[in-house]
This record gives sequence, structure tokens and C-alpha cells, in this order.
Amino acid sequence: MNRTASPDRAPDPHRIDSARRQGPGHNRALGARGEALAAEYLEGIGYHLLARNWRSGRAGELDLIARDGDEIVAIEVKTRSGLQAGHPLEAITLAKARRLRRLLLDWAHAHHERGAALRIDAIGILLRPDRAPDIHHLQGIS
Repeated sequence: MNRTASPDRAPDPHRIDSARRQGPGHNRALGARGEALAAEYLEGIGYHLLARNWRSGRAGELDLIARDGDEIVAIEVKTRSGLQAGHPLEAITLAKARRLRRLLLDWAHAHHERGAALRIDAIGILLRPDRAPDIHHLQGIS
């Protein structure tokens, strides 16, 4: 029996087409481009970048750390090439926001910024072909 899909058959939602399969290399490149755009955007609105991709051992990573006036801000950047999986900012869960807060406290301690006002921001970026990047910035998510 021939098992090729006929035009009138609904696609199998569990099958991943090779055209949609991007792989980790594509995701890393997309993420790096998004972080570079976010850094440029933040500098354009007056933030002073302090660090990029700061790691705290096995606890995780902060994409960007910046100073906004008197506040130290950790910025989580989520970049997507479309909305098939939802808006990029939808990927930031309450658990992720809590982890970001702990990481920012670790960064502040490691950099002797005790007593500084701390804030967590999120930037969602949509990068679609033949369109300007769509940047959404949420301040104070945690």
C-alpha cells in the first residue's frame, strides 16, 4: 500500500517537515541576531550595556545586563522568525522570570552592586523575511 499523503488528507500534526526543521544552529544564529538588535535598541533609548551572555555556573545565563538610570536591569531576549509557536514573549514563564531574578541577584553580588535597584525586562523580537524587525519591550516583568 502506498502511504504518500493525498492532497485532501489533513497533515499529521506530529510530523516535522524537513522545511520546518531548523536545528540548533539556526536557533543560535537567530538568538544571536536578536540579542544584537536588542542591545542596539537599548543603547538607542539610553541604556548603558554592562554585560552580554553572563553565566552563573549551572544556574543559567542572563542575555543582557544594562544600567537604566539608577537601576541594574537584566534583559531576557526572545527572538522568533514567525508566530507559529506564539509571540516570543509568551515563552517567558513565571518560573523563568524567577530564575532571571535569582541570576540578577547573583550578578549584582559578583559585581559588588549590593543595594542597587534591580529590574527584569523582556524583549521579544520577530524577524520575518522582507520586514523590519518587530521589537516589543516589557519593563519590570519581575
